[in-house]
This record gives sequence, C-alpha cells and structure tokens, in this order.
Amino acid sequence: MKKAFTLVELMISIILLSIIVTFLYQSVAQLQTSNLQFMRKTDGLQKREQVLKLLYNDFINARTVQWYDKGRDHDIILIQTNNSFHNMSQPYVLYKVYKEDSVLKRIESPAEKIDFLNNIFKFNDIIENVKLFKVYEQKGHYLIYIKAKDLEDIYLDILPPSFLSTAKITGTNDNNSTKSGG
Repeated sequence: MKKAFTLVELMISIILLSIIVTFLYQSVAQLQTSNLQFMRKTDGLQKREQVLKLLYNDFINARTVQWYDKGRDHDIILIQTNNSFHNMSQPYVLYKVYKEDSVLKRIESPAEKIDFLNNIFKFNDIIENVKLFKVYEQKGHYLIYIKAKDLEDIYLDILPPSFLSTAKITGTNDNNSTKSGG
C-alpha cells in the first residue's frame, strides 16, 4: 500500500482547486456589480420619493400659486405655503431651474420678494441635471412634470384642499341662489 500522493494526483487536485477558486472570484465580482447597481437604483428611488414628498407638501399646503415665467422647458413658480424647511411661518417658495448648472432649486423666503441684498432667503438644491420642469394647472389640479438625467420621470397630480373647500362653498351658494331665484 502506498502512503503518499503521486505527482499526478497532486496536480489534479491543484487544478480542481484553482477552477473552484476562479468561479468563486467571478461570482463575488458579479455580486459586487449587482449590489452597486442595486444601490444606485435605490438611491434614485429614494431621491425621487423625497422630491415627490416635498412637492406634494408644498402644493397641498399652498395658499397661492403664481407663475413667474412659463418657459419652453422650465417654469418658474412662486408658492406661498405652510411647508417650510427652515422654520419660517408661511414662507414664499420659488422653484426655479438655473440654466448654468441645470439644477432645480427651492428658494424659501419670508417675503414675496426675495431679498438678495439682506440675505433673507434660504435655498436648497432639489434635483440636478434637470431637462424639463413644468407645472400645469387645470380646474384646480396641479400637474407637475420633471424630467432629469439620472432620475425616473416624475409626474405628480395634486388637488389642493383649498380648492376643495372653495368648490364646496361655491356649490352651496349656487344651490341657494337657484332655489331663491326660481
């Protein structure tokens, strides 16, 4: 009986071990790649959800909505809202895409006119690489559409409660005037 491995047996075991290790390294590399893609996707979804939440809270709590400029690709919107990042009471919020860096900025100020000289405003970068930022209004609904490079398109349809309460009051007055007029 032999007590040692032959050279051929030793070479075969080394080759089998190297094949197994190669497959393990490839699977680990593939797992790292898929994890990186997964992280990018989840970061994009989290960013999208944050933007949706911010826009929803700004518009649902809006007291007034004004268009400063309706550009071809970018609107400039001024909202007076109860939603504040910087602890301001009923701030005026301006949404604007700056052409220099294509960033949608949210500028919050306690006054309707943003005072650049006295720095009575705060701003936040909301989305980078914005290609399209449009806000449409129809029958009290606000439809917001944002298209950005690294973000899934954002569509948001909002019916503010202020419109609902106005519609109820108007509807009640119309019914009373019809009854008294007939």
